Amino acid sequence: MDRVLEAERLARSAIAECEKQCHESLEQARRERRAVLERAQQRIITLHTRAARALEQRVAQIRKPRGPAAGAGIGQHPDRVQLQAAIEHLADRLIGPGGEEN
Repeated sequence: MDRVLEAERLARSAIAECEKQCHESLEQARRERRAVLERAQQRIITLHTRAARALEQRVAQIRKPRGPAAGAGIGQHPDRVQLQAAIEHLADRLIGPGGEEN
């Protein structure tokens, strides 16, 4: 009878230890998941910022006058207003809400 009680006590102790290790493993996995998510979010922000800056530079280049001949050619283009609106619409979509770096 004593052996059975001792075996039961040992089994309860082993179960409690397994549960403790399980909780510790879960918490470690949660910490790692949060760290991965934070790194991914930071990378996304960095890439978004870089892309927004590049787009702003390209739009500025496109809008920049290239001399009298180039300006005259653009001014005579019948779809100039539509082209400008399309460029601005694309820039707004790529930069995102607020128009600034997020």
